[in-house]
Amino acid sequence: MITLEISNTEIRLMEIEGGRVIKWSSRALEPGMFQEGVISDPKALSAAVRQLLTSIGLKGKNVTASVSGLYALSRIVKVPTPFEETVTRQAVLEAAMDVMPFSEGELYFSWQAIAAAEGGQQVLVVGVPRDVVDSEVHALRAAGVNPHILDLKTMALARAVNRGQALILNIESASFDVVVVVNGVTEVMRTTAWQPADLALEDKAEALAVALELTVGFYISRHLSLPSGSTTPLFVTGQMSGDLALMERLQARIEYTIEPLAPPLDYPEHLPVSQYAVNIGLALKGTAAAKNPGQDAYALPDINLLPQVYRPWKPSARQIYLSLGIVVLIALLFPLYQVTAEAMAKTATLATKYTTINSELERRKAVIKDREPLQGAIAQYDTILAMGGGFIEDMKVVTSLAEKLGVKVESISHAGSQISFNAQADSRIVFIEFITALEKDGRFFTPVIPPTGYPWVTGGAITLETKPGR
Repeated sequence: MITLEISNTEIRLMEIEGGRVIKWSSRALEPGMFQEGVISDPKALSAAVRQLLTSIGLKGKNVTASVSGLYALSRIVKVPTPFEETVTRQAVLEAAMDVMPFSEGELYFSWQAIAAAEGGQQVLVVGVPRDVVDSEVHALRAAGVNPHILDLKTMALARAVNRGQALILNIESASFDVVVVVNGVTEVMRTTAWQPADLALEDKAEALAVALELTVGFYISRHLSLPSGSTTPLFVTGQMSGDLALMERLQARIEYTIEPLAPPLDYPEHLPVSQYAVNIGLALKGTAAAKNPGQDAYALPDINLLPQVYRPWKPSARQIYLSLGIVVLIALLFPLYQVTAEAMAKTATLATKYTTINSELERRKAVIKDREPLQGAIAQYDTILAMGGGFIEDMKVVTSLAEKLGVKVESISHAGSQISFNAQADSRIVFIEFITALEKDGRFFTPVIPPTGYPWVTGGAITLETKPGR
């Protein structure tokens, strides 16, 4: 696990493996990277984070990072939902809006149920300005760091202290945090900006003492009591916790006893735990060591402030069950689908074959149609060949007799054993002589003359029946 704390003036990094601190390092930031607690130069911050990771040989693919409590709000609200039920988003937001006059357009809201209450549940609601979260996440991603958990510094500090009752004073060079922990719950979390470089030692101690007294007084005014200074320890953490002179002046000014930090984590003796208290608290997030001892102990708040928009998508239980149902339905319908697919494939194949055969048939019809005149001529030619030379001889007899007698012959046709033609003579006598000559030739049976009767015609259609064996 890699934990990352970013303050206005410094970055602190820690690597934990198997419950033991392996590496830690820090890097000072150039002035101007933050304006009123919000990152103003994300590129410079990204470069600084990347350089710090590289200097100790770490890759920040997945880290747990802290968010400043400056401008953040936290309240414990009562939600009218039975404790055995999960509180809904709508119920929490309705309860929070009564005491936190800010909209979702300004803050990212997160919450956790911490205890049962009469007629409902006590829920810790945390609201962090959107620009604070967005600017930090974007800067970290630009540095190749993927923050999968965000946590308030004040909550991480309570986890590092790991006491049911405690006061925490986290002192940085640009801000300080005051945390009141009662029964394992961070009842009050207050972050204040300050400029200690312009103050004398006594003024610094006085400012911190007054802030501590005002925060405790605020809590007492609403909860009637707080364990006395003789029993409630004070833990001082942060960058300036190593200023021994300041610690002596502060201890002389307040009634609470400053105790050394002893977090439930395995770490080297030379690790400055008070300065890396936030990193340690981040490392304890979600672990069994974060449970408070005592009869009325609670699990310390374990809220992930990373907005849903920045989290990897994970299916809900309903989506999982729905997906499983769809898979089962597909498995049941798959055989039917296979049969249908095979039938459709065969139908498509048959349709293709039908189209091909139909196209070929139409092509052949066209070819046959084009060949019909030729086939007719061939048939006529075959008929003539089948007749042998008789047809030619018959035509010669007819035409020669017609020419000899002066008869005009037209349109001779031959069909089997019959010859049909039209003849026209100048007189009926000539026409009768022509018919008589055809009969006398011996090649034909008696000619069939026009239906007007023989011999009263001079022309008409004549049909001759050829004799067999000639």
